[in-house]
Amino acid sequence: MRLKSLELKLDWPETLVIQDLRSYVVEELRKFGNPIRWAITRISASSEPGCTLQLNIEAVVIIT
Repeated sequence: MRLKSLELKLDWPETLVIQDLRSYVVEELRKFGNPIRWAITRISASSEPGCTLQLNIEAVVIIT
């Protein structure tokens, strides 16, 4: 078991309401490991169609 530090950018889909944002971020982080801590460190405009914002996420995950 080891820890890994991540920085990633996620597009926030227009259809995703703010109440579901936490579970969306956690599910995306689980693709890399089991998230211990994470934070949204920046929000900016997205250039992707169907997404209005892009989130910068910094996280620490456990890799087994």
